[in-house]
Amino acid sequence: MYEQIAVGNAEGIATVTLNKPPFNLASFTMLSELRAAFDGIEKDPGARVVVLRGAGERAFSAGADLGDESRHTAEAGRSFRELGRFLVDRIETFPKPVIAAVRGWCIGGGTGLAWAADIRIASETAKFRAGDVYLGIIPTWSIGMVRLVHHIGRNRTLDLLLLGEDVTAAKAYELGLVSKVVPDAEFDATVDATARRLASGAPLPIQAIKQAVRAQYYDGPDRAAVLEEAWAQQILQSKDAKEGMAAFHEKRQAKFTGQ
Repeated sequence: MYEQIAVGNAEGIATVTLNKPPFNLASFTMLSELRAAFDGIEKDPGARVVVLRGAGERAFSAGADLGDESRHTAEAGRSFRELGRFLVDRIETFPKPVIAAVRGWCIGGGTGLAWAADIRIASETAKFRAGDVYLGIIPTWSIGMVRLVHHIGRNRTLDLLLLGEDVTAAKAYELGLVSKVVPDAEFDATVDATARRLASGAPLPIQAIKQAVRAQYYDGPDRAAVLEEAWAQQILQSKDAKEGMAAFHEKRQAKFTGQ
C-alpha cells in the first residue's frame, strides 16, 4: 500500500515507520503517505496510540531528500513546505497520543516530525541537528521558526538554530527536546512500555489535555480555560469517568472505551 513508510497495528499501538533506510530522507511521497496513514489511524477505533519511528539504526530521519527532483520548482517547493507544516500541525493536534522513537540521526525536517510529538523517546545513540543556515536555507516546517521558542526559550532556540551544532541525546534531554533517553539495548522495550501505558489511558481526557496544552501557547490561557470547562462537562459525565472511579475503588485496571 505504501512505498516509503510502513504501518502496523497491534494491541492498540499503531506503528508508523519512515521506511527509506539508511537515512529515511523525507520526500513528497513520504509526506503524502504519512498524511494518509494518520488519517487512517484517526478513524481506527482499535488504535489508541501512535509510535513514529525510522527504519534501521542509522537515523530516525536525516531530513529532506535534497536530491528529490519533484521539489525543484518554486511551486513544488512551496507544496512540499506546506505538506511538512501540515504534518507538524497534524501530529501536534492529533486526537491520539503520538510517540516519536528516535534512534540515530534526527536532522532538519526529521526534527520537525520528532519534536512535534507528545512524547519523545531517544536512544542514547540519537543525535539532533538543526543546521539549515549552513546549507544556505532556513527551517520551514514551523518548528524552528515558529514553535521552538515556546518549547525551549529564546536563547536556547538561537543557540540551536544559529550554531547548528550536533546535539547529543543527553543534551536534547537537558534542553527539554526529548522526554527520556535510554540505552540502545533498552530502546525498543522502553518505547513499547510507554506506548502500552498511553494505550491504557482514557481517550477523551488525553484528547482534552492535548487540546488545552496547545491552546495555552497557540491561543492563550483564556482559550485554554474555556476548553478545560467544556471538556470537564463532557468527560465527567462519560462512561470512562465512571469506569475509572469504579476501577480505583475496586483496585483493578480500568478498561476505557472512549465513551
